[in-house]
Amino acid sequence: MFIPHLRLVCLTFILSLFATATFAEIYKWVDENGQTHYSQQAPKDIDATVIKTPLPPAIDPNAAQQQVDELINQQESEEQLRLEQQNQQKIDAKNIGKQEENCKIAQQRLLEYQNNPGRRIIDADGNVTRLTEEERQQKIQESQNNVTKYCQ
Repeated sequence: MFIPHLRLVCLTFILSLFATATFAEIYKWVDENGQTHYSQQAPKDIDATVIKTPLPPAIDPNAAQQQVDELINQQESEEQLRLEQQNQQKIDAKNIGKQEENCKIAQQRLLEYQNNPGRRIIDADGNVTRLTEEERQQKIQESQNNVTKYCQ
């Protein structure tokens, strides 16, 4: 029996605190030095004027909800854009790494074809053959094109 009454007393006390805070008055006065003071409590020995604070403007709940929804949509789209940019940066970094790797391979192959005129190659059937000079020059040209393509 005591607990329901205690809850009611606590609830009443909390609500009265909010009610007094909502209707608090602001006092303004000037002291003997000419300084203006503002307070929620009136001074005891000086006449103070009560400042009436205007109520906040009424807000249409539908308009407020629409503004909140727009802000949420804007934040979500900005977050989506940020994630897309991060993903694109990761992809770009991978592509740069691949391009650097391809550049090294192309440079290595070019050097192999230029420095080794008697180079042997393995064809599709697994036979080892030597390149003719025309084929070697063609491979050198292809390798130079690849170096130009990947090593920018």
